[in-house]
Amino acid sequence: MTVTSTARAPALWARLGALPRPRMVALALLAVLAAVLYVFFDTDYFYVFQFDIAGIRFLPVPEIERASGIRGYNVFFIDARAVERALLRLPEVKAARVTVRLPNVVTMEIEERQPVGVWQGGEVMCWVDAEGMLLRVRADLADLPHVRDLDAGTLVPGQRVPASAFAAFVALRAVMPASPRALEWSSARGIAFTDERGWKIYLGTAENMPGKIAVLRALVAHLVAQNARIRFIDLGKGDPYYQ
Repeated sequence: MTVTSTARAPALWARLGALPRPRMVALALLAVLAAVLYVFFDTDYFYVFQFDIAGIRFLPVPEIERASGIRGYNVFFIDARAVERALLRLPEVKAARVTVRLPNVVTMEIEERQPVGVWQGGEVMCWVDAEGMLLRVRADLADLPHVRDLDAGTLVPGQRVPASAFAAFVALRAVMPASPRALEWSSARGIAFTDERGWKIYLGTAENMPGKIAVLRALVAHLVAQNARIRFIDLGKGDPYYQ
């Protein structure tokens, strides 16, 4: 005689009902655990595929996601502090704060480094921030001052501009915010620019930049009054020298 499934079901429940109570509780817990594990690991519910990113202006979202290294991760295995350290390896990221919330929300608050100039070595151009950090050029910002570094080799984002060169650039911009945007640097002559008359102005290092600019203005006024024809003025070595 064939026993149907409907006949077997009451028998199965009867056998389960005959089990000791602790064993029934254990089986129930195993069933719940299996269901929980299925939701945790066999569905997308706790896996991260999108990010809530704030504070960016230049950095592309896909680059941030790649740098984080957690796309597709289970949220329970994400270390927020480790993600922050990974983001800080991007030269453009000055600070980062990462928070993780259930079920699969990762929020990244990023402080980007802001460019204050363009630094050029050879044919390679990088942005430079207020701390001298070299960054990739991400947009056309025509108003940024442009420094051609005559000593530089290959520029690498994430490295810093030589301290003496950057200090001279900062000192000049502090004293002359409206100085020509086209500047150059060399260890031999320091920071330099060509003024509106076509005169080349050499200013040396950052040392006593306010004093040198004061002397330059007085000297230029005197030379213009004399209708002098000048090729350059050099204030980098102490007393002004011109030809």
